[in-house]
Amino acid sequence: MTAKLQLHNGTPTVFVDGQPIFMSYLWMRGPTRDEYEAADTTRAYARAGIHAHAFDVGTQAQEPEWCGPAPGRDEHWDFSTLGERFGRILDANPDALFHLRIHMRMPAWWQKLYPEECEVASIGRPGGSATQSFASTVWRQQANDFLRAYVDALRQEGLYDRVIAYQVGAGNTSEWVKGDLSMDAVCPDYSAPMRRHFRQWLRRKYGGDTQALRQAWADPEVDFGTAEVPPAEDQLNTCDFTFRDPRREMAVIDFYRCLAELCGDLVVDFCRTVKEATGGQALAGAFFGYLLELAWNKSFFGAGTESEYSCMQRSGHLGLRRLLRSEHVDFVVSPYSYGFRGIGGEGVAMPPQDSLRAHGKLFVFEEDTRIHLVDTETYGRVHTLEESKAVLYRNFAQILTRGQAVWWHSGVDPARDPELQPVMERMQRLGTFGLTLDRTPAAEIAVILDDESYYYETVRNDLDLPLIFQQRLWGLPRLGAPFDTYLLEDLCEGRVPPRKLYIFLNAFRLDRARRAQLVERIRRDNAVSLWLVAPGYIEDEAGLDHMEDLTGFRFGKGGHPWGPLMHILDFTHPITEGLSQDLFWGSTTPIGPVFYLDDASARVLGQVVFSEGRCLPGMGVKELDDWRSVYIAAPNVPAQVLRGLARYAGVHLYSEDGDVLYATSQLLAAHTVAGGERHFRLPRPVELVYDLLEGREMARDAEAIDVELAPASTRLFYTGDAALLEEL
Repeated sequence: MTAKLQLHNGTPTVFVDGQPIFMSYLWMRGPTRDEYEAADTTRAYARAGIHAHAFDVGTQAQEPEWCGPAPGRDEHWDFSTLGERFGRILDANPDALFHLRIHMRMPAWWQKLYPEECEVASIGRPGGSATQSFASTVWRQQANDFLRAYVDALRQEGLYDRVIAYQVGAGNTSEWVKGDLSMDAVCPDYSAPMRRHFRQWLRRKYGGDTQALRQAWADPEVDFGTAEVPPAEDQLNTCDFTFRDPRREMAVIDFYRCLAELCGDLVVDFCRTVKEATGGQALAGAFFGYLLELAWNKSFFGAGTESEYSCMQRSGHLGLRRLLRSEHVDFVVSPYSYGFRGIGGEGVAMPPQDSLRAHGKLFVFEEDTRIHLVDTETYGRVHTLEESKAVLYRNFAQILTRGQAVWWHSGVDPARDPELQPVMERMQRLGTFGLTLDRTPAAEIAVILDDESYYYETVRNDLDLPLIFQQRLWGLPRLGAPFDTYLLEDLCEGRVPPRKLYIFLNAFRLDRARRAQLVERIRRDNAVSLWLVAPGYIEDEAGLDHMEDLTGFRFGKGGHPWGPLMHILDFTHPITEGLSQDLFWGSTTPIGPVFYLDDASARVLGQVVFSEGRCLPGMGVKELDDWRSVYIAAPNVPAQVLRGLARYAGVHLYSEDGDVLYATSQLLAAHTVAGGERHFRLPRPVELVYDLLEGREMARDAEAIDVELAPASTRLFYTGDAALLEEL
């Protein structure tokens, strides 16, 4: 059996033995030799047509294969139980296929054998979750050997053809996040392997030119033999308030870039090994690229410790570009955001999911909703079957409209609640139906995230929590039109089709080459660009002239950090008309510098209120040659304002009622809290509108539909030619 990724109807799709499939899995705890606790769940999923199973193997499995030395065995692994364990799944479902989540985070026995290869924290000893250093070449070689040995063992056990995907992982829960060493004031990695790796990386970056290194680091004494991982004090603090000054802080910028590239390269290397060992007959990928999510810290995860930091720069996930450009990586996995999962929330991916599509990669949506069967109150747990269905259907609508794969956690269990059986059967059937539809990205809005700019920011949560984490959970999903999310690099390089509205979340650091590429892409077709906080602020050094060159606005700069607050002054512009005068937004966290408009030629729409009670122009618009520029000084722009921007840009708005909304050329979905009567406008007349969840026709030859939404519910509609519905 072969599994490959190919483009199908506009989106990367899994083909098994040459046939496209809707890739859905059950994820559960793997079997042991003695028991398989998910056997009944497996049978229920099989009845729903779901035959693929994802489970943990490697160092963190229930019976780890990478288990350490033993008398009479030269290697550190033991595959003698594979046949018994995997056979328990086959007993429950003879048609089972396997997706192996391969853990390579090294436990205590390995750390005892190789203490010099382990991570060292800034506190001078391994942190609470420290294991092997990611820079350990000993571990890297052993991990590759283990992967090859695993594939060979599967062949010997007659299980090789059952495995369609290999997922490589390290770090906490194998998600390439460093846990204690990235979520608080403790910093990584001061081990000898990381020191050697960082020095080699610096030598490559600076071409062995010691003077170039000294100039970049503003350090007349440093050389390639003495450069050190920056101390925690330097990693945790910045010279220019919220931003790093590249003239004084390049050592920290270099280290974070080095760590990101190392982690990206490790994933690529391990996926290459899988591809070589399987002859390219199976898929390879990893948890990775959580660039919209990693405001995580100990406070968020309820660790009992207050933390003002994020783990973005210290996680390694900024190496996503390396995966996107690799032919060896097929898929990227993440849970959906932990930030707002309950009724009214959004099932948003952690990576910039449309960049994955642009590079021909598949996104696998980890559907780990805490439904009514779960007894914990964390992560947006819902409490009734109806609420569970509303959230599961909401997330499925995202998966279907974006052509994604999904694995369902075993907590979504029809064996425990038979009322879930038809839900799972319906979603599997609709997922297969989705393969027949046009799944080319069709949104008129592109939300742009810049991985490069993260290196030039503080590791504190002051900015990215409201600007990224909350913005994409609160305002963006409710503006009434679909949007796609891309890396800025993909826009610069021409991978993003032209859009009517570009929303730049964090375009802070642009060198001259990227600035020129970006300008060429957006200054055309009367498109609108929204800039937030500090667009283009840093080139080789920080400067207001860089911001003006990028956005067309002249700026002023406040001298003290504060939580900027925005309010509207002009309610007559198309962006702001109809807004309420009691609408305010911004951040309570200190951001600095706070920028404002100092431009007599701009039309000022609102003020930013910040330190010493200054009330200065903070929102404005300029209509320029064949493009339009809008600036907002404060983060976390509400849906009402974004909706006005979309209307101003000529974006088609399906609705203005604030529901979470997904749409393609042939699908429309809405998730609502309040419910009530809704009028959805379609972008073009369609032959048929059909309710895919209720199985009934809604309208014929329609340009709009009027529906009654139940409170706390999700609806999903097909909007297209009647003939295609025959495939359902």
